[in-house]
Amino acid sequence: MLGFTPLCAGATPRISAGTPPTDSLDARAKASEFFYKGTLAQRVDKTQEALDLLRRAHTLAPQDPAIAFALGQLYMNMERQTEALPLIETAYRSDSTNIAYAEALSSAYVALERMQDALHVNEYLGKVSPDDVDIKYRLVQLYARTGNLDKAIRLASELQLRFRSHPEAYARLTQMKIQLLKMKHDTKAVEAEYKEQARLFPEERQPYYDFILYLIQSKRYKEVEKQLSEDLRKKNIREGDAVALRVHSLIAQGAYDRAEQMLSNLNKDRQISASEKFVLWALLSKSVSGEEKLLSERYMPYIKELVDLYPDELEVLRSYARLLRYREQYTDAIALLRPKTKLHPEDAGLWDELFQDAIGVSDEDLIVEVAREALHFVPEDWRYYIALASGDFAKEQYDDAKRILEKGVESISPQTGIGAAKLYGLLADLYAEKGNAEEQPKADSLYQRAIEANPQDADVLNNYAYRLAKTGRELALAERYAGQAIKLRPKAAHILDTYAYILYLRGNYTLAKLYQKNALDEAGEEASGDMYEHMGDILLALGDQEEALNYLAKAAIGYESQGKSDEKAKVEVKILRVRDLSKSSTRESNSPKPIKTDPNKQR
Repeated sequence: MLGFTPLCAGATPRISAGTPPTDSLDARAKASEFFYKGTLAQRVDKTQEALDLLRRAHTLAPQDPAIAFALGQLYMNMERQTEALPLIETAYRSDSTNIAYAEALSSAYVALERMQDALHVNEYLGKVSPDDVDIKYRLVQLYARTGNLDKAIRLASELQLRFRSHPEAYARLTQMKIQLLKMKHDTKAVEAEYKEQARLFPEERQPYYDFILYLIQSKRYKEVEKQLSEDLRKKNIREGDAVALRVHSLIAQGAYDRAEQMLSNLNKDRQISASEKFVLWALLSKSVSGEEKLLSERYMPYIKELVDLYPDELEVLRSYARLLRYREQYTDAIALLRPKTKLHPEDAGLWDELFQDAIGVSDEDLIVEVAREALHFVPEDWRYYIALASGDFAKEQYDDAKRILEKGVESISPQTGIGAAKLYGLLADLYAEKGNAEEQPKADSLYQRAIEANPQDADVLNNYAYRLAKTGRELALAERYAGQAIKLRPKAAHILDTYAYILYLRGNYTLAKLYQKNALDEAGEEASGDMYEHMGDILLALGDQEEALNYLAKAAIGYESQGKSDEKAKVEVKILRVRDLSKSSTRESNSPKPIKTDPNKQR
């Protein structure tokens, strides 16, 4: 499959004739400098730095194709196809003969499900490079996805002719062509494909096996037995293959007890792989119970037998561990997987399974231990950094937590999406709440990077909005972020509380009261001192001092239960001030000013 053609780090962008006249020579030179630095940063996986530099280059030279292409390519690598497409289109329009531009545009269209547009680009590429197999293969898929089955089949046939001496490539093409013929309900053509593949590669068992599976799927059971006997006689398939296919046939016919008996005997047959037998047990279980994930308890002993018979078959072992996890037998799964991580330390899947089981037993020390071991071999997985930082945070080792998160944001791949947002967001939280004076400014940029990495992370949006509100900055932006967070999680008490607090700061007291009530209702007995205090402040702003005092008293109780003695003392001082004001106030004041909370107090 074709990927993007990387730009050379030392390439200098061509400032096109269409560049706006406002681009001075100095601006062009700056654009080239940013471009050069951006491509260098991209080569050493400094994604965010590369993005910043290439954006600046594009701002200075928005019509330059090399810059637009580089920035669009970077967005594609970050899986931000919507932002990538117009940039790659700009590059392609400037030079439609550039193959790299055309291929990148094709990938962008496919990623955005614009198949007809992708087809047009690839038809052009096919004319420019008529012998390019990758383009032809892609055209087969695009013709199929745009409904032109005849063209797809015809092109697949051309490709088959080119790969008649390559069994694996021919088999992949044949499978694709068979799927297309099935869509056309051309039974005779489907059978002809299986027979032609078997004729060309008589030593390969797969065509014979797949053809009998096709007969089973077509419910032609009498023909199945006839074909099985013939293929066994000619030694096209093995005895074990025949048993496996008969199990398939029995399951398809609903003869589950006979299938179980035959499959149990097949367990010890070394001709058939353990993975293939596991698939048959899963198929039998699904057919009997209709449950896709959780294998029936009735068949679990057979899977355990497979694991014992094939201790080195990692896929079967992982599948069995997964079944144990579904049954919440985490300790058994850990005992099964832990030794294998020593034998296969670079197997990311094993670490993933073990980590999930450690989470299942809720053993914080084990979670941290597994994460620390895994990071030696899977340094790009964000979850392990989060686990280690959480362990440090629980021990109030905040500097260690910051260091591991900083290492994480440099090491993870990709540097966008859920994981990147979590790492950036947690690091921002740490800088905001536990950082020194020099680190405080970093929090804002980290929150912004987190939101850019994943605009759908409600907690990051909420935490940044709350930070802006507490420092009294950019309240309009804070309200927008908190509003986005509520749309994503409309029942989250802490997010409702943030939004209400921002509305209060912006003077929208009536709406603030509504959202704060919703926050307290959603929180129930888990409502924090902050939430009660915010409602007290809102009610004071609305002139309801008696009810405000009631909520402020609840805030003091809440802070005490949370162990926040400083906050409790501050709210008690506030209560005294309100009572003093109430005693000295006159009826001439219809709208008492709200008593502001300390903007420096952290949540």
